[in-house]
Amino acid sequence: MNNFKDKSIILAVPDHFGLPQVFKENLEFLGFTVYLVKHDNSKIKLKTKDSLIHLYKKTFSKNKTHKAIITALEKESPQITFLNGIESADYALVVRPDLFSENVLQKIKSKSNHTVGYQWDGMKRFPLAENMIPYFNRFFVFDSNDVKKYPNVQPINNFYFDYLHPKKEIKQDIFFVGTFMKDRINELLQLSLIFKKIGLKSSINIICSKSKYYKKYSDFPVHFTKSGMDFKDSILNTQQSNVILDFQNSMHNGVSFRVFEAVGYQKKLITNNPLVKNYDFYNPNNIFVFSNENIHEAEHFLKQDFVELPNEIREKYSFTEWIKHILNSN
Repeated sequence: MNNFKDKSIILAVPDHFGLPQVFKENLEFLGFTVYLVKHDNSKIKLKTKDSLIHLYKKTFSKNKTHKAIITALEKESPQITFLNGIESADYALVVRPDLFSENVLQKIKSKSNHTVGYQWDGMKRFPLAENMIPYFNRFFVFDSNDVKKYPNVQPINNFYFDYLHPKKEIKQDIFFVGTFMKDRINELLQLSLIFKKIGLKSSINIICSKSKYYKKYSDFPVHFTKSGMDFKDSILNTQQSNVILDFQNSMHNGVSFRVFEAVGYQKKLITNNPLVKNYDFYNPNNIFVFSNENIHEAEHFLKQDFVELPNEIREKYSFTEWIKHILNSN
């Protein structure tokens, strides 16, 4: 746990549902002094000139990066002021580098002895990330398609945060939290009815800003909400459940946090992501990979006993091992 005692790290993470705080607390748990660069997720209204430039580039050159560049520039002033107050750091970790301006990334690099970037969204979806690679000693991606396309990036999995000790108390059988997506709502609703049929207590939380769906799906045992769940609360809910639901994002070719949380917190997993079958933790007793053709088999899967994983497998996918790997400068 003390591998990084007395080490310092600059941390820049987009503020998605309190994620920076969870990163910070796990790093501090490992002994780091953490300098957290705050990232404001609020939307920026472009000036007319920039809106026209963005539209022109998007339409005629298929370049969709102008809006992201201007947004990052609008938010950089307090970030640079904060970084100016740091003398130096042993390491720096930037998650989603495409959300930070090049001025901020250059400043981070100048303050850090070893700077690492992690793009956990596909670079096809956020192409500005490619421009940011030169600012890092090492640049990691989780989408296997990006590894094939960009020779100067390295593959890395997601992980589970391991500083929060699992709660023994179980509150619900099934847990899910995620944004509303049309391509997965029918399967999600179908599963919710299976859980209800066999008497399982589920907590299925769908983040959706459009009220029309609330009424449309009001007869199903799911909960719609306009506000997301804090990441730390999501972890605690996961720890207090028997089964985690996971849905693959069609925009990515990788494995989500939910999969590794199932591994780390010893939970059953129901997912539509076939990539999990390629991992050493895959066991059909613990993980059910469903499709339209076999979704009805979820009931049989839920009746099977969970098979405990060896500690070395669980530790392999922990945040501790993840951070050791990406900060290794050799």
